[in-house]
Amino acid sequence: MGNVCEASRPMEKAAIAILFDFDGTIGNTETPAMEVAFWELAPYLVDADASKLEQEKLAWIQDNAGKAFEFMLEDCEKARAEAGLKSIAETQKAKAEPEDVVKVVDAARKRFKLPPLHEAKYDNLLEQQKGETNIALMVLATPCDGIEKLLQDLKKIGVPFCICTTSGKPRVPICVESMGFVRYFPPEKIHSGESDFTPSKFKPEPDVYQKGARTEGYATQDCVAVEDSVSGVGSASNAGCGFIIGYVGATHIPEEKKESHAKDLLSGRKSKNLKGANIVVRNLSDALPLMKFFLAEREEGRAIEPGTIPPNALTNLKGQYYVAEKAELKDEY
Repeated sequence: MGNVCEASRPMEKAAIAILFDFDGTIGNTETPAMEVAFWELAPYLVDADASKLEQEKLAWIQDNAGKAFEFMLEDCEKARAEAGLKSIAETQKAKAEPEDVVKVVDAARKRFKLPPLHEAKYDNLLEQQKGETNIALMVLATPCDGIEKLLQDLKKIGVPFCICTTSGKPRVPICVESMGFVRYFPPEKIHSGESDFTPSKFKPEPDVYQKGARTEGYATQDCVAVEDSVSGVGSASNAGCGFIIGYVGATHIPEEKKESHAKDLLSGRKSKNLKGANIVVRNLSDALPLMKFFLAEREEGRAIEPGTIPPNALTNLKGQYYVAEKAELKDEY
């Protein structure tokens, strides 16, 4: 009888919650999504050279990772206007894209099981990007290494978590379903800066992190954010998240760029307080000991200075990590 009473007693609420970015953090979706975006914009890039598109693609993806397509579109339109070229919509209507570029683009689109450029049936390029990204990711979305074990471990210790992403719906729910992650992230656990606000609130705006924390029933200072982009770190910082873990282990960040990307996540250049991630890890297996450390600190009412990491937080880390500076624990008042 005692066991029955014990089992029926509600579990005590954990002191923290975890707020995950999605692309490049939970899902290895950044590369295919960015490739689709590149090939959609390629016919309209100023001075696009058909013979160099494949080589230019990687640099373009690295420069635009984590950026909403709306902003990529704005940049492209601005460059075309400055070059005296017609708008994308006018060019599409006239089917005036360079023929040699279209040939290369159509070959790339075929790899993603997308129709030739001039057979795409959308009202505008933004709608095309949303629809075609969904199609590609239904097949290509895969989990980041180590994420499922991390989610399982968080469930075991009773720490809640959700998704806080710039990316829209239904794209993210489609990816979650194709990866078999609905059991971790049912619809109410997916928060979108693009889809959940009118007008949309893209990172580094704080809104999506504030919404995720509020929905889970936590103050943002009691939340850990896990991010792979500078704008995402800025969003988490601007929302007041108590601890920010940067992640550079996903496939869209090449090996030779991981250190420089980590330094960017630590820089705080998109944060109003100019403070970046507390720490950046290459392996998600190192996220759990960091989360447990923050959990213990919050249980004692202590906070960690933004952009810093206490030395004793590093004790149980096994993989490579990057930090900007080390600081002693700070009591929160």
